[in-house]
Amino acid sequence: MRVLVTGGAGQLAQAIRLIWAEHELVIPDESVLDLSRRESIQRVVVEVRPEVLINCAAFTQVDRCESEADLAQLINATAVGWLAEACEAVDARLVQVSTDYVFDGTGTRPYREDDPTNPVSVYGRTKLEGERQAARCPKHLIARTSWLYDAWGKNFLNTMLNAAAQGRALRVVDDQRGAPTTCRALAGQLKMAVAEAWQGLVHATCQGETTWHGFAQAIFEAKGLNVDLSPCGTADYPTPATRPAYSVLDGGRRKVLGTDRMPPWQEALAQVVTQPDLLKEA
Repeated sequence: MRVLVTGGAGQLAQAIRLIWAEHELVIPDESVLDLSRRESIQRVVVEVRPEVLINCAAFTQVDRCESEADLAQLINATAVGWLAEACEAVDARLVQVSTDYVFDGTGTRPYREDDPTNPVSVYGRTKLEGERQAARCPKHLIARTSWLYDAWGKNFLNTMLNAAAQGRALRVVDDQRGAPTTCRALAGQLKMAVAEAWQGLVHATCQGETTWHGFAQAIFEAKGLNVDLSPCGTADYPTPATRPAYSVLDGGRRKVLGTDRMPPWQEALAQVVTQPDLLKEA
């Protein structure tokens, strides 16, 4: 199967390189597949003629999105509409990766796919519009995920480990709850979903929930590190963009659609620690 992947420099694309290795992967450089240009998208999709296009690209710097809203709209929403058009033209399946930030975080139970959305940041609003644009493609799968990380890339795990290596005392937010999700777990679930021809919207996070502080604790315990770590509140570190206080996603629909491969978040973290280079998964 020929698979075109956008966002090749990102951490999720790296996981797809490894997990989807038996497929014919085409992962163009951003200078070749320029999401800011409609003609670039159309040209590459026509040339590659993929059976599946996985859109891993996004403007994910949440605070920068507040000051660069036009760019966030272009990459996270408008470009997705162009991808949807191009995929429809070659009868390809579009897999769009979305986010827990489409919810406002005022909920008290895990959000289901049919719960009302109400993003409270530019990032969340543009990603929600990206979902609507992706749904224009007759063959589409929209996978909402959260708190993505792995052994590679710029993410919370590596930020914590780098800070610990410097011997710094750390204060980490303990009043935002979500589900840490490894890129390798998401890549494996997406591969299964495409194999089983899932359609529509699905939540794809690791099972369970924690806070950022709880996640940091688990990271240091898994690595056997003794770190000066203490909890703090969101209000102690104001940011330009509002974060949802509760953004746990319900994964029940995965079992309805087919094979649920998402592990508990603690199990996924243990694999990242013990297999940082990622042994190839089935």
